[in-house]
Amino acid sequence: MDLFSKVPLVEIPVMITREEKAWLEMMMKKGKIAVPPGGSLPEGSVISIFMRTMLWNSEEMRQSLDTVPQEALNALLEKKELIEICIQISSDQKAWLDTVSDSSKILLSPNDSTVSLFIRVLLENAIEQQRALERADPWADDDEE
Repeated sequence: MDLFSKVPLVEIPVMITREEKAWLEMMMKKGKIAVPPGGSLPEGSVISIFMRTMLWNSEEMRQSLDTVPQEALNALLEKKELIEICIQISSDQKAWLDTVSDSSKILLSPNDSTVSLFIRVLLENAIEQQRALERADPWADDDEE
């Protein structure tokens, strides 16, 4: 169940790059991926909350792998050193991801999946957005070190 014990969660393994995992950990350390008010949570729970938020947003925007430019997909598919993490998402999100995956015609390496590729697309977009924010305000993180 989620934090409020209202939404059933399922745990799924996803393959991401080491750089994406390091970015998630750095964003948590800096407090950019916030822990809900009133306490602390294990790292995996915070990452799962962040991923559920990104998935909810992508579902609302009706995103799919078909909407990703081919050159961006190719760049992600070229990254071969993937690591597995487990995230908890809602059963509705899992069903939506399965639908998105079933419609995809992308050829993947044996240890990869379309769900993992979609998660990597979302993470790469988030990383690029964060970099853009940092470029716009290069002193934003000066007081955090």
